[in-house]
Amino acid sequence: GRYRLVELLGEGTVATVYRAADVQLDRDVAVKLLRPEYSSDPDFLSEFRWQTRAAATLSDDNVVAIYDFGTDASGTYVVMEYVDGADLATLLQRNGPVPPRRAARATAEVARALAAAHDHGIAHGDLTARNVMVMRDGHVKVTDFGIARARAAVLDTASNVKQPVGETAE
Repeated sequence: GRYRLVELLGEGTVATVYRAADVQLDRDVAVKLLRPEYSSDPDFLSEFRWQTRAAATLSDDNVVAIYDFGTDASGTYVVMEYVDGADLATLLQRNGPVPPRRAARATAEVARALAAAHDHGIAHGDLTARNVMVMRDGHVKVTDFGIARARAAVLDTASNVKQPVGETAE
């Protein structure tokens, strides 16, 4: 009820992201809705909740802020700062290589985001061009702290399940 989905922004392996309106605070936000297979996995949700809480402690100009987390009839979601721009992977695909000076500035901003996270004991776990958001003014923000770690923790746990002698996990 608080968030009204406005448009689809993207789909990934773990979640679908929408631009939404926060009707209580009258602002645009991004809502990341977990895919059902992750939303219904208690191990993933536990790790994801922990990682989201940790990431929500970050307050840095180069980190996408996390505002809310919850579960409703649609599933489990995270509400984040809306970044008016595009991810670096899309921009590289669309425009080709970034000029060296601009690339150096963007790299410095990503490094500041990672340093802020590391100062709080948080590792990103999946820094890719898809997780680097470039605003229309060129400012860079890093997103998705901990999501890959939550997924990896669950996959690692699943792959380490002991099988009875003579049986396989297939």
